[in-house]
Amino acid sequence: MGDLFSSLKISGSGLSVFRRKMNIAAENLANVETTQTENGGPYQRKTLKVTAKNVPTTFSRVLNSTRVELANTQKAHISGRSVPRYNGTNVFHANAEASVDPNQNLRMVYDPSHPDADPEGFVAMPDIDPLTEMVNMMTAARGYEANISSIQTMKDMVSKALDI
Repeated sequence: MGDLFSSLKISGSGLSVFRRKMNIAAENLANVETTQTENGGPYQRKTLKVTAKNVPTTFSRVLNSTRVELANTQKAHISGRSVPRYNGTNVFHANAEASVDPNQNLRMVYDPSHPDADPEGFVAMPDIDPLTEMVNMMTAARGYEANISSIQTMKDMVSKALDI
């Protein structure tokens, strides 16, 4: 049963990461033409940095190091055999942090009537490509759907197991 909850924790962690990725892409799209922020200056594009949280060892090392002894229920069984088994104790979660590159380029647009225009008539705008942000949103939506599908599959497997 521990493996069931481990897989649900992993999928839940993925749901959280992809939700944040969609929110950041939406925020970037909403601020494509924001020339003044609370901190002053134009809006700066945010990105999401995803890392593993508390990874003491690699998954394959844990998987290969865990073993379970086979029980002998008949004399014909070969004794002393063991098979690998993952016990689910080292489940890792994704950690997502929004970050802003302070060295981002700005788009200079000529608009002398804009209130934030410089003396030469240019306005500093965020360098955000709406197409890139839409692709990021679609990718995040597909990742979110994949995690939902994983959770639904696990629910179906548990339901079928309880029917037996």
